Amino acid sequence: MLIVVPDVLSAAELETVRRTVRDGDFLDGRGTAGPQTVGRKNNLQTDRKSERLASVQAMITAALERNNLFKAAIAPRRIIPPRFNLYKQGMYYGNHVDNAVMGDSAAPIRVDCSFTLFISGPDEYDGGELVIASSFGPATFKLPAGSLVAYPTYFYHEVKPVTRGERLCCISWLQSMIRDPNQREIIFELALAADRMSRMRAPESKAALEHLERARKNLLRSWVEI
Repeated sequence: MLIVVPDVLSAAELETVRRTVRDGDFLDGRGTAGPQTVGRKNNLQTDRKSERLASVQAMITAALERNNLFKAAIAPRRIIPPRFNLYKQGMYYGNHVDNAVMGDSAAPIRVDCSFTLFISGPDEYDGGELVIASSFGPATFKLPAGSLVAYPTYFYHEVKPVTRGERLCCISWLQSMIRDPNQREIIFELALAADRMSRMRAPESKAALEHLERARKNLLRSWVEI
């Protein structure tokens, strides 16, 4: 399931990120590429363990944890500390699939979902589109600053070459409490239906909402891994 989550970061938080993340924080992105993708990767990225960037990493993680749409769609259990990537003119990342297991060897994380949180606005660069391939075909994303797109980690995706300006984004990966993506989508659809029904004024909607919420919670009990 692909989902766009708007306005994850406020204007003030975006400004904090822009002010904090500096050119000197970036390393050659090929340093974390596997043997199959190293030739396709041409970007710059920060170290996810950077002490200097720890405050903005924590700020972004907190923003995700309070975003109801993100939580309903992804059911995050563990989020890898985010890192920032920078694409200058001519940089790109060819078609690839992210690793299934990430994190430190002492605390590995099964990766179920990936996300890209846009820091640069779409008018700040040309090219640099994120293209994600799903069963419905390729989808292209160039979102407003502060918005993100999340998707199953096993989807092929790429970043097209930047032809003008610079593209700054925040990326990370997470383990969901619901491993199966189909079950995750069912829970999300039920949450959306419950939210819509809670705003209805028909007398019978209250009883229907109670039954719907009971079914959703019982499915969660069956499917959640904690």
